Amino acid sequence: MLSILLLGGGGLYWWGLIVDQRIAVLAGAGALGGALILLVGQGGIAPAAFPAVVLAAGLAGSLKWVHQPVWQAVGWPLYVLVVLALGFRLLPGFAPVPVLATPGAGNPSMVWFAPEKLLLLGLVPPLVLTPVTPGSGWFGRDRPRLTVALILGITLLALIPLALALGFARPGWVAGSLPVLAYRLADHLVFTCVLEESFFRGIVQTALIRGFADRGWSQAAPLGIIAASLFFGGAHVGGGAAFMLLATVAGLGYGVAYYLTGRIQDAVAVHFAVNAIHQLFLSAPAVR
Repeated sequence: MLSILLLGGGGLYWWGLIVDQRIAVLAGAGALGGALILLVGQGGIAPAAFPAVVLAAGLAGSLKWVHQPVWQAVGWPLYVLVVLALGFRLLPGFAPVPVLATPGAGNPSMVWFAPEKLLLLGLVPPLVLTPVTPGSGWFGRDRPRLTVALILGITLLALIPLALALGFARPGWVAGSLPVLAYRLADHLVFTCVLEESFFRGIVQTALIRGFADRGWSQAAPLGIIAASLFFGGAHVGGGAAFMLLATVAGLGYGVAYYLTGRIQDAVAVHFAVNAIHQLFLSAPAVR
């Protein structure tokens, strides 16, 4: 039940935001509210986390609805710090909970869910800024599907050889039960790709491009994309220097997709495709 509420509610909520359908947003939020109750009941969100939840929700709401320049200047840096603290699981009161059992001999292993991601889904996608995009042309926002396909191909051509050289990819189909693979991919789409692209591209990259443009820098867009990609790579510090490099290169592809089309779902699509290909076809178990 928890996994259905999380994935179904999260997907419906984000889709409603993308297509501006309030009913879908409310229905998705209702399902996520049910998931929140279950998470509290299972000990995933303890009372110690309630102050952080209230603070984060109040901060995000005020940035959405209070447009005073002073508060916007102060509130956005605080918001970024709160999002990063939740993303790095630095705030107290949150604990992973099991959502799915992995079949196997003996005691089955469990698939776990980090409750912070549920809070982030409510905090980040609604605050995606109005994108900065170039003018119309044969490539970009007038032909988003072609743009996504080309950028995905270029990104894969850059990433796969680099990942193989660094030892982060091993060709081969990943064995596992279909329900578990399907859940992992769906969870990755909603609670990784949507969250990361909404934050790093929809908020950080857009804010950087605007900031550079306000300073009169002629190359504001490339600089903003590069800076946001470096930030994205740095956020993957837990995987080591090689993984940070791969994330930075991937971030360039995601950032270009978002800049050219102005649609956050296109950055999400490229991100999800790259990670799905890696998880399904380039993560074979190591030979021991």
